Amino acid sequence: MNKFFKVLSVGALALTLAACNSSASPTKDTTKTSDLTLVQVYEKAVERQADIKSSSAKMEMTQESKFGSGEKAMEFTIDSKMDMDLVTDPLSMHLSGSMTMPDPASEGKKTTEMPIDMYMKKDQGFFMKDTASNGWFKLPDEQLDAMLNENVSSANAKAQLDQLKDFIKDFKFEQTDDAYVLTLDAKGDKFKELIDSEINKSMKDMGIEENPLNKLTIDKIHYTLQIDKKTFDTNKMDMNFDLKMKVEDQELSMKTKSVVTYTDFNHLKSIDIPKEVIDNAKSIAQ
Repeated sequence: MNKFFKVLSVGALALTLAACNSSASPTKDTTKTSDLTLVQVYEKAVERQADIKSSSAKMEMTQESKFGSGEKAMEFTIDSKMDMDLVTDPLSMHLSGSMTMPDPASEGKKTTEMPIDMYMKKDQGFFMKDTASNGWFKLPDEQLDAMLNENVSSANAKAQLDQLKDFIKDFKFEQTDDAYVLTLDAKGDKFKELIDSEINKSMKDMGIEENPLNKLTIDKIHYTLQIDKKTFDTNKMDMNFDLKMKVEDQELSMKTKSVVTYTDFNHLKSIDIPKEVIDNAKSIAQ
């Protein structure tokens, strides 16, 4: 079962346009229209990311999983709600929130909520709060770069935009009075590479040798991006994935729905890890 839970973690981490030369189709009640094409909007959104030195985000994710079949099948749901602050130089972040998941002691009949609070900073380290003791741990420095890149990529609009570059022609392109709305609905293996690189990277960071992508089937992918008409900030991303894969000769199916809302661009100059956290954190050996 260890392999199953490792692969499940990889799937969670992986856990981001028909007419490129046409302007966006106005949605109902839209009165302020723009003639910019999809490619122009996409390029301006990517360019805008270069000017963003800090941002905040609210992330909500629900993952429904089923492992096996028949009487021995396991079904469970994990809900996450996170608030994140991100600064690009030095690369640092503060992540807080909670995860609600099945309580192992109740055999999945009850749920338990796990608070999450962590700081990561390029020149100081990775600190995570221990809910049991209410103290702090400092993870090995060897893990810092991998965790920073992994978590920043998951929440960073630029990383998500870069991922979608090769699929720009497959997006539906619409506009409201305030935003451009880019929507991708896809089925099958055509968009498997959307998550291929991220899963492979996560596997490498976690020391997993077997590639679950070889046994992965994508039932559905859905992206919705909302880009501000005036600033070209990426204000919101909806990402849904329906996946199936073989794990230990059993089928694992996952339905993941996540929403990331970005706010407060360039409002932070730095993220300061509290002195008491640094002074009192217990180091965890590699």
